[in-house]
Amino acid sequence: MQSASDQPGILLNAGTNELEVLVFTIGGSVCGVNVAKVREVVRWTAPTQTPNLHPSVDGMFKLRGEVIALVDLARHLDMDSCQADEDDRRVIVTEFNGRRTAFVVDSVEQIHRLSWQAVEPVPDLNGFAGQVPPSDRAVSACTGVLNLNDRLVLMIDFESVADSIVFDDRLHKPEIESPPEGLDRSQIRVVVAEDSGFMRDLLRQMLVGAGFGAVEVFEDGQAAWDRLSDESASPVDILVADIEMPRIDGLHLTTRLRESHNLKDMPVVLFSSLVTEDNRKKGEQVGANAQIAKPELARVVSVVDNLMLNRSTSAAA
Repeated sequence: MQSASDQPGILLNAGTNELEVLVFTIGGSVCGVNVAKVREVVRWTAPTQTPNLHPSVDGMFKLRGEVIALVDLARHLDMDSCQADEDDRRVIVTEFNGRRTAFVVDSVEQIHRLSWQAVEPVPDLNGFAGQVPPSDRAVSACTGVLNLNDRLVLMIDFESVADSIVFDDRLHKPEIESPPEGLDRSQIRVVVAEDSGFMRDLLRQMLVGAGFGAVEVFEDGQAAWDRLSDESASPVDILVADIEMPRIDGLHLTTRLRESHNLKDMPVVLFSSLVTEDNRKKGEQVGANAQIAKPELARVVSVVDNLMLNRSTSAAA
């Protein structure tokens, strides 16, 4: 299979609320991953055993000179592999948060291009009637589902899976600096839009711990937009949003803000593993004020500080 970055149409125009999903199977369930995180798909190769690895890691293997950890996704998600012959399994090589990780799956189907509106929040297990129900651990590692040809496809949160295997101090031990002189964080209301429950909890804990006056978190862009556009609700000062989200992604959410008469001047910080040198142009096109690549969690506070301080300085001028 081609490298995802070499396929035409992968880098979509900014703000269209579209994505491309690579569909694969594991443990009898149908799953998906955003193609923007996929480097390539290769055949399974027997890894080299290495001591002191996480239980979900089969070993290390070399791909074009680079040594990569090989994660058994079925074992990590507490699901039984349906592929009896290991030689027929496939390996999805991902790249995000500054590292490459390989995930073993039963099979890979094809890429589907669709709107984020087709991706819905995760239902309970009863929502999977008529097909093999996923494990509880698989549901907890899912950021959304989409109905594709009468099959429910689980969008797996590869970032939380990778982070549970490789501890990253930048996420779990962010160093928060004191606010700059002249800025009172207790007067600032922040809305966070993030589909990963793991990352929502980290952002909420960090922002509340930093002393921001109100921190409201939402699991997708539509829920965040409903809150921001509600004129009867308390005003919000700044938005921190992921790019990948069900129903409305962060780029399209930013576009809506910029097109809104009442919200067009609201500062927006995009915090996403998709913030790369190639993708920064998309955030700039839709009018994001700042873009931070995961997992630089502590930078969110300092960037929010600076944006709010500059805004208050401009208003006083």
